Amino acid sequence: MSDKIDRRQARTKQLLRQALLELITEKGVDKLTVTDITTRADVNRGTFYLHYRDAPDMLKQIQDEVFETIRSLIQEMNMLDLMNYAERDEPYPKTVALLEEFARHGRFLRVTLGTKGDPVYATRFHDTMRELFTAKLAFWQPKDEDMLVPREYLITYMASANIGVVTRWLETGMKESPREIALILMRLINHGPLTATGLRNKTFA
Repeated sequence: MSDKIDRRQARTKQLLRQALLELITEKGVDKLTVTDITTRADVNRGTFYLHYRDAPDMLKQIQDEVFETIRSLIQEMNMLDLMNYAERDEPYPKTVALLEEFARHGRFLRVTLGTKGDPVYATRFHDTMRELFTAKLAFWQPKDEDMLVPREYLITYMASANIGVVTRWLETGMKESPREIALILMRLINHGPLTATGLRNKTFA
């Protein structure tokens, strides 16, 4: 009996989440209402309030759940391991695992990070990426004098570039596999954008 109730609750939450995403796409985050969500999901308001206080609380709960999972995966990354895989021109497995998590929540992230989504959520991702890169770089490279560019600019570039590639992947329907995107990121990180153009190997007349 308990399993049946759990499955029913999971199904209800899925219907509510689907309705939420559809309404964000149509109306934007600011115009979400409990009435619209429950009507679209064909779920009564009483059932909604068993899980969430209101529409913003529902959105925040989902955002926090997705965010914390992704954050924990980023924290597991090791820069020396990353360098070793880069030298072999192979995708870093932990990057693949991270991108698989992005793909699992692909529709939600595409909508919430999109033009009608929540700009605060997008900023939260960017700030967290900066914080994690700052901490990891401080450990692996504590000497500013050994860096080619100022630390803050490097961290800003790395955070923005990685988020930009992943966001573009989500926006375009994730045509490439997580492994393919991981390899793209690896090559951009290892070789830089100028080398990635292929122009260094081109002979100009």
